[in-house]
Amino acid sequence: MPRKRPLTELGIQIRADLDRRGWTQRDLADKCGVNYRVINDVMTGYNKNPENIAKIKECLSCREEKDAV
Repeated sequence: MPRKRPLTELGIQIRADLDRRGWTQRDLADKCGVNYRVINDVMTGYNKNPENIAKIKECLSCREEKDAV
């Protein structure tokens, strides 16, 4: 059985934002135009690509809530 990687501080913020919106990681990936695995990899710190992080932050901040990641 594969181990779950713990969330980073950024991952915890993204998770909270997803929960508030009722979105899944796949929903966020679709809205950001990235593969859904990128979302999980960013949340766990496995992917630290600044472009991917910027896409996620932009996608979350341009949505309804002002306190997004």
